[in-house]
Amino acid sequence: MLGDKTDVEEEQTSISKEDEAILEEGGVIGIIEIPSIDIRYPVMEGTTGAVLNAGIGHITETAGIGERGNCVLCGHNGSRYGTFFTPLNQISIGDEVAIIDKKGQTHIYEVAETEVVNPYDNSIKTQGEEKELTLFTCSQKGTMRFVVRCRYKEAADE
Repeated sequence: MLGDKTDVEEEQTSISKEDEAILEEGGVIGIIEIPSIDIRYPVMEGTTGAVLNAGIGHITETAGIGERGNCVLCGHNGSRYGTFFTPLNQISIGDEVAIIDKKGQTHIYEVAETEVVNPYDNSIKTQGEEKELTLFTCSQKGTMRFVVRCRYKEAADE
């Protein structure tokens, strides 16, 4: 029986060597992938300029990837360092957002709604009991924020 459990654990963490290398980089806590709009970037802890110039930032005081509560991620829109969340406004309700966590587990979220809010609207960080994901980026030349709210769908094995 113990042998079976080990096999299952190995299957759950079987990710590509490329993903493994990304997850081993300092500060990286996951990899976000949104196939419908061709987004795939490392997710790092924090929202400093250095983090947001290298990938997608996790707002520290929000839930972690795949955890109960609202996991909030932000990314640049039209950065000289990369496109990051530039195509985010092309996402559709029902699209899937996958995030591979540090352990190699893939968490699937489904887009539930999108909206544009003012840059001081802290409701995007509100924590609840459900597993949620909120993505946001600048909109309207930096004067507003484009927000994508997602519901947790499942944890998938690679």
